[in-house]
Amino acid sequence: MRPKPRNSSRPKIFQSPAAAAAAASVTAAYALAKSEKLDFSETEEPIKLVVNKKDVSVELDAVREDKKVMELSLTEARQENSRLREKIEEVNNTHAELSKELLSVQGQLASERSRCFKLEAQIAELQKVLESFHSIESEVEVLRKQKSALEQDMEHAAAATRQGSGGLLSWLSGAPRSSRSF
Repeated sequence: MRPKPRNSSRPKIFQSPAAAAAAASVTAAYALAKSEKLDFSETEEPIKLVVNKKDVSVELDAVREDKKVMELSLTEARQENSRLREKIEEVNNTHAELSKELLSVQGQLASERSRCFKLEAQIAELQKVLESFHSIESEVEVLRKQKSALEQDMEHAAAATRQGSGGLLSWLSGAPRSSRSF
């Protein structure tokens, strides 16, 4: 693993063969251009252009036809772009309207949720009151039974008192006594 010896006389850029060849060709072209000063202003014979008018007119007609086709194509593309812009504008307007409607519906939904929450709270309170009514109703029923039993006891006591007082009066008056066992 020894490092390769470097040729320090050539810069690093010229170390590849392709770079060296390119540099050599540039150097040679520069040297040639310096040594020969070329003058194109004076030529011995004028250059004659031979042009066939028929070929040029055919090519010119073809170019004009291509131009017409391209202009037609461009017009169609512009019309299509215009239609697409109108559709995009329509879709954007619809989107804006739907967004407003969505916000409105979301606001309504939020108010309905709040109202629903309040109603649920009221229902819970009313259920508690209803449960207390059941317990109160049970207490009232117990009190009615107690009252009924008390009233029956009072009726028996009154009847017993009447019978007891009627016996003394009937004894004094001489009326026959009811068969009562003492």
